[in-house]
Amino acid sequence: EQRMSVDSRGRGGRGRGGYGNDRGGYHGGRGFGSYRREDRQPGRILRTWDVPSMRSRDEQNLRELETLLMQLPAPVRARLQEQFSDKLRDLNEIYLQLGRWPEAVFANPHTGQLYREPLAQVNCEQSDIALFAEMFSKTHTGSLLATRRIGIDGTLHRLSVILSHRTSSEGVPSVIGVTARVGKTVEGTLDSLAPDLLQSTGSVLLIGRPNSGKTTCLREFARRLSEDKNQIVVVVDKTCEIGGDGIVPHPAIGNARWLPVETLKKDGQMFNLQHERMREAVENQSPHVVIVDEISSATEVEAIRTMSQRGIRIIAAVHGGTLPMLLHDPDRAALTGGCHTVLLSGEEANKRKDKQKSVLMRMHEPMFQMAVEMHERNRWILHRNVRHAVDCYFKRQYITAEELTPGKAIEVVARGKFGEGFEYTDGGGNFAPTDDDLDEEASQYSTAPQTHPSRL
Repeated sequence: EQRMSVDSRGRGGRGRGGYGNDRGGYHGGRGFGSYRREDRQPGRILRTWDVPSMRSRDEQNLRELETLLMQLPAPVRARLQEQFSDKLRDLNEIYLQLGRWPEAVFANPHTGQLYREPLAQVNCEQSDIALFAEMFSKTHTGSLLATRRIGIDGTLHRLSVILSHRTSSEGVPSVIGVTARVGKTVEGTLDSLAPDLLQSTGSVLLIGRPNSGKTTCLREFARRLSEDKNQIVVVVDKTCEIGGDGIVPHPAIGNARWLPVETLKKDGQMFNLQHERMREAVENQSPHVVIVDEISSATEVEAIRTMSQRGIRIIAAVHGGTLPMLLHDPDRAALTGGCHTVLLSGEEANKRKDKQKSVLMRMHEPMFQMAVEMHERNRWILHRNVRHAVDCYFKRQYITAEELTPGKAIEVVARGKFGEGFEYTDGGGNFAPTDDDLDEEASQYSTAPQTHPSRL
């Protein structure tokens, strides 16, 4: 149950960037987006809610971790169980490579910060790596060469291999290193940070760097949304990390339908067929919601466009830092609307302070209505209107966004740094949004190169 709070004026979302009706919007004030000086209230608490406990299925996670540990060399496994037994719940990765000390990577349970610990002061030998190499049987050869990673049946763990540049007598590269990512079932992430996203009907794009929790969040979306008997939820699993690498999907995705993605070998090259499975999900499963991980290629972006035009809600994840960074990626820019160079008339150019005739503008409608930047495990930035955020970025306007922490949403001010994305402040940050400082940066924001948008 959420306790929505409004400001002292009790006004709804009537601003240009807001939404809602005249009597009451989603949150108080004049809404989000671009705003006038008198409306700037960075640091204002938009709403609060009760924080449920982060439920981790410890018994199941420890049982699956034991399956992974059995694949480790005996000395490494013994040291891990003896000296780090109290930290096994925080284990994030295990790294082995020829000629290097084996390492364990742990995550701080409060901040998510990673730190490394050596598991032995002896270099790994070929016999240690061979224990993992046996897992890559001939049935995994195609997937291995394409993605260089596989999962462990019945678990959420992922094995990423480092292959030698030299091939064996059979023509297959030998394994010289392994990074084992520990997968866990964690429940309550969305209820703690963004419970309203579960009730929303718009498509959501999760943006985050590796190990920021995107896949864990997608599992939670699949489990929670599939609890609704009036919805069909389909998970398109590119690397079998969301639902595991077995024949039976992992219980972490609830009652969602699971479509694993295979790899095709054609003309000596490997092709991942995620875009085909996305189209198959629409045509054969009649879904209300499709969940997709790691959108990275132009064919996958085109499949997302097809689904969005058919009225299907999409929950997808991409690698990145902030929302504008995707605009500078030629393959993925279309997800957030893309950009192109526009020549203004003399009359329109004179209305601008910089008098520039060549400017950058959004190319088309974004495929996602909302975007979440996952900066830390317990700190997200929510853009409720991707179209408006992108437009303001190109128009050199400050915008407001929502900083989500457990149980609380705070209004923050975003300033776009061209080519670098957004930076944020809640009133006590490194910058104060003023009209003078906006004019000072006008020239570097408005100068549009006469080249293809991908070379911004």
